[in-house]
Amino acid sequence: MNEQQEIILGVDYGEKTIGLALGRNGLASPLKIIQDGRDLTAVNEIYKTALINKCSKIIVGLPLSSSGKETSLSRKVRHFVKLMKVYIKTPIFFEDEFNTSKEALKEAAAIDLSRNKRKMIDHYSAALILKNYFNGKNDINPV
Repeated sequence: MNEQQEIILGVDYGEKTIGLALGRNGLASPLKIIQDGRDLTAVNEIYKTALINKCSKIIVGLPLSSSGKETSLSRKVRHFVKLMKVYIKTPIFFEDEFNTSKEALKEAAAIDLSRNKRKMIDHYSAALILKNYFNGKNDINPV
């Protein structure tokens, strides 16, 4: 399948919430936030979302430091992705997500999202992770 025609699921993992976005033809759109932080529940929701939308791959944001080093959260993300791979057979790739939360906050403010709603921007971050992937920035090897 041509990469431009692929439907790709973006995932922004957080310890409390997980943001999902869909990407196609170089464009990315925030989709939803998974509120239940329990790993298996979240993996099941990601699996269902990928299946329903016929996603050919999943891009997961990897929160590295500004110098590209592992962080405590990046180790948790890697652990979560290992669990995903047990249940989800769709290819999974990492994308450096450095600064996507700050960028998502700027975008949320620019579109006049209320301060209360700005606390829940993980799906916007997931869309930015996909945009970076489409732009070829910070590409990290497959999982």
